[in-house]
Amino acid sequence: MTVRYEPDHATEPLIDIKDLRVSLPTGERDEIDAVRGLSLVVADGERVGLVGESGSGKSVTGRALAGLLPESPRVRVRGSIRVRGHEMVGAGAEEWATIRRQRVGMVFQDPLTFLNPTMRIGTQVAESLPKAVRRDRAARDGAVHEFLELAGLENAAAVARAHPHELSGGMRQRVLIAIAIAKRPDLVLADEPTTALDATVQSRVLRTLDDTVSRMGTSLLLISHDLAVVAGMTDRVYVMYAGRIVEQGPTRRVLDAPEHPYTEALLRSVRSLSDDGSELYSIPPDLRARLREEADHAA
Repeated sequence: MTVRYEPDHATEPLIDIKDLRVSLPTGERDEIDAVRGLSLVVADGERVGLVGESGSGKSVTGRALAGLLPESPRVRVRGSIRVRGHEMVGAGAEEWATIRRQRVGMVFQDPLTFLNPTMRIGTQVAESLPKAVRRDRAARDGAVHEFLELAGLENAAAVARAHPHELSGGMRQRVLIAIAIAKRPDLVLADEPTTALDATVQSRVLRTLDDTVSRMGTSLLLISHDLAVVAGMTDRVYVMYAGRIVEQGPTRRVLDAPEHPYTEALLRSVRSLSDDGSELYSIPPDLRARLREEADHAA
């Protein structure tokens, strides 16, 4: 059972994914269907959440949208990914690079993986700026400082001179936000942007992301396993399990009155301050088996 909700988009959406299927190799001959017939829409200026537990296919979906899946003949992507009406399934590396450069800014969960340890922060932020700005040193430095400050980093000049290892985890995450927004993208794709941070730093980084997206009027696709994060930052949400969307709709409606048993189970799994700590809820094996059966049947 998939609970569906279709948003009313009068014009063509910024991101329009239909029946996306992604198969990944798991051994010499075996493969797994990581995404099974997923459809997802993001309109201009809209904030959309994609939520589910680890292994549900969220990050694979995000990487497919950004053209960052491993290059291998055994990685198969089918269906449709349209960005501003342009079909990207089957696109070449140059087309994907253009989309990442002009349309989609990405914020991932491990900054040290995506920041070059040998380059100063300012140089890495500058790579996202237009060529004309990069050619003028004063304009380049001014823009770098502007975007670092917009991403919530004080003393931007000092941060720009630093290397990644000289910054805290929260500061590095804000640098990724600065790099993402420096290209003035249509969409910020944030994949578990606060997973490795403690609760206090998480809150600050999310507030920074929230404020930055609001100021720039940019669309947001927030991928997370954390329902509380999605609840506070998105207009609509898609709930994903075993590679499929099982429920979708306005965030408040889905989280306040879930219609699918998996969404209910996810909500019950969240701890609150009122819990006495005596029992941790886990999603029952029979529900998992039924959902997996449904996913296999639909695929």
